[in-house]
Amino acid sequence: MSVTRVVVFRFHRDPLVCRARIGLVRRLNPGVGVHGVFGGPGGLRGGAFRLTGRRALGLDTLYMSRHSGSWNWKNGDLVLLDWYRDVGHRLRFDVLHLLDWDLLLAEPLDRLYAKVPAGAVGLTVPTPLSVIGDDWRWIAGDDEAREWHDLLAFARARFGYDGTPYGCLADGPCFPRAFLDDYAACDPPDFGNDELRYPLFAQLLDYPVVDTGFRSAWHCPQDDPYFNDLGDRNVEWETVAAELAKPDGRRAFHPVRSSSRGRRARSGGRSSWIRRSGG
Repeated sequence: MSVTRVVVFRFHRDPLVCRARIGLVRRLNPGVGVHGVFGGPGGLRGGAFRLTGRRALGLDTLYMSRHSGSWNWKNGDLVLLDWYRDVGHRLRFDVLHLLDWDLLLAEPLDRLYAKVPAGAVGLTVPTPLSVIGDDWRWIAGDDEAREWHDLLAFARARFGYDGTPYGCLADGPCFPRAFLDDYAACDPPDFGNDELRYPLFAQLLDYPVVDTGFRSAWHCPQDDPYFNDLGDRNVEWETVAAELAKPDGRRAFHPVRSSSRGRRARSGGRSSWIRRSGG
C-alpha cells in the first residue's frame, strides 16, 4: 500500500541555504509537496523572507508564524499545529515529515523512514528521562523544571497519565495524519517544549513511537560528528561526503548550516552532486 507523504519545512534564516535544501528534498522525493513554515523574527529579517516568496524558495505554500522567534524555537510542535489548523488539514497526505532547515537528508523519505510504519509517530532517539539525566536543559533549570511539572500535572489531570516520561530530539520527526488531528484537538499547553511534548502526547493519545534511527542513542559521543543537537557543533561537509561515499553510510546529518558549494560525493555507489544545496 503506497503512502502519501508531505513535507513541512521549518526555517528562520539563510534563505539561500533554505532554497537549496528545499531543492534537494524535491529532487530526492518527486511529487511530494513541500510547505514552508517561517518561524523567525519579524522586522527586516522576516520581511526579507516575505519578499523572497514561496516560489523563489521552491515551496508550495509559505506560512508565517504569528509568534516570536524564541517561542517558535521552543514550541515547534505548536507552530506545526497552527499550520495544520490553518493550512495542512486541507491537504491530502498520510504521513507528514517536519524538516528543519539545518537537517540534511540525503536519501528519499520512503527509504530513510522505512522502519516507521505509516500509523506510528517517528521520533529521533526517544529516551526515558531517567536515562537522559536531570541535567538536560528542558528539565534542569528552575523555570524549565516548573514548566515540566506543569505539563505533567496537565497530563495527569486530563488523561490520568502515570507512564514513563520520555524526551527526544525534535529533528526529523514524522506523524500520521490521525495523530495531527488528535493532537490539535487536545489544544496542548506551551509548558515544556516540543522535545518533551512529542513523546508525551504520543503516549497520551495511544500512538506507537518508532525511532527514526538518525542517532544511535542519546548518550553516544561517536554520533556527535554526524548527528547532534549541541548547537555549536556543525557537521562538516567532508564528513557528509565521506559517509555518502559508503554504500552503507549515514544519510541523515544535523546540523548542516552551510552550502556544499558543489562538492562531489558518492551516494549508494553512484556519483552525485550536492550543488549549492546546503544539503
